[in-house]
Amino acid sequence: MNFLVAYDGSEGSRAALREAATLATASQATVEVVRLLDPRADATHVVADTTTAAVAQVVQEWTAELERDLAGLGVQATGSVVVIDRGEDIPDAIVRVARERGAQIIVISSRRASGFRGLVLGSVTQHVLRLAPCPVLVVQPPD
Repeated sequence: MNFLVAYDGSEGSRAALREAATLATASQATVEVVRLLDPRADATHVVADTTTAAVAQVVQEWTAELERDLAGLGVQATGSVVVIDRGEDIPDAIVRVARERGAQIIVISSRRASGFRGLVLGSVTQHVLRLAPCPVLVVQPPD
């Protein structure tokens, strides 16, 4: 069995990773952690000669950060940073990566969006739940 954890470095995604690791250990499954990079939003702060160079720099930084986070949490998992396709939304990218990597369970944290924002805009978690080709485990962030 293969768990795919959608990770963004937040406390909620750390909780999702810990939960996936616990379940994977009990079921002898593997855990794959994916952090998605949207060049339009995540590489704009980097000064580089080209967008490609800026994205490469952020991928390198995030990969090192992800490796530190995994080691710090004491979790046995593989991690990677995936650059999303131009025009692709985060939920679509999570589902695409889950399909490509043969994930049997997607583990994701919930953000407590409320009011107008939660109602009208929805959330990444809601979209993943609707689009996923496999079960989705939603982990509540710590209070």
